[in-house]
Amino acid sequence: MKNVTKLMIALVVLVALGTACSKYPGFKKDKKEGFYYKFYTKNKNEIQPQIGDIVEFTYSFRTKDSVLVENVFWDDMIRESVYRGDIYAALQKMHLGDSATFILNADTFFHYSAGQPFPFGGNDLYLDVRLHSIVSQEEFERRYLEQLQQEEAMMEEFRFLEDDLINEYIEKHNIKVKPTANGLYVMRNVTGTGKQIKDGSRVAIHYTGKFLDGNVFDSSLEYGMPIELTVGVDRFIQGWEEALLLLRGGDKVTVLIPSNLAYGARGIKDPRDPRGVDYVIPPYSPLIFDMEVVSVE
Repeated sequence: MKNVTKLMIALVVLVALGTACSKYPGFKKDKKEGFYYKFYTKNKNEIQPQIGDIVEFTYSFRTKDSVLVENVFWDDMIRESVYRGDIYAALQKMHLGDSATFILNADTFFHYSAGQPFPFGGNDLYLDVRLHSIVSQEEFERRYLEQLQQEEAMMEEFRFLEDDLINEYIEKHNIKVKPTANGLYVMRNVTGTGKQIKDGSRVAIHYTGKFLDGNVFDSSLEYGMPIELTVGVDRFIQGWEEALLLLRGGDKVTVLIPSNLAYGARGIKDPRDPRGVDYVIPPYSPLIFDMEVVSVE
């Protein structure tokens, strides 16, 4: 018994010495992959991602002293490792719900991901990651098809609602002007006395873009300066191009643009959404622009 006790004490001492002498205190080394790692939450009874699975995770990249990228939500398919100790190897070491930090070889990571050496000094890249979900490729494809069907149904609903929305807006705001042949409404609030805009004119325009419910999605006023463009050269939505040719310097107008002259069936996706399902401007959205012609050259 005494020998067993002595052996246990010796093992505890060796482990303590190993941790104290480690290059990265508190981290363990994966001998196969070469990276160091430390888990904060470890769910050993949960599943681990396999090749072909789709994973959703939040990650940050940092050096020992500085944060490079913070709390980015991402999804990706687990693939065969491109090189020893890459991010796919790190993710496969985790279980669903785990959070951990991996210390990767920075030069190797940047060589394969950016084609250049690590530009921030040192050779340690800290990857902080939390694994939110693991979905098989088959389940992911099923969900994707379901999402597409929902989007198609939503777009059909928007398409059928558009005319009603426009008519309700016209009635609510007592709009009396006639639309152009393409369905564009231009309501003059102030009539200017400057030059008439024509193809080739260099113009400066202040604008505020809104949905029919009044919610603003973009405005040059937020940037503190008008947008400058050359009519007929710089490409904008068709509704803008048609409206500008009806204006002159000093005009202040409100323009109602049906979706076929704006972003149509495609809308504009929200670039901040990694899933690609949210919109900044939904499909079949008629738009309102308050426009002021600041200058015409």
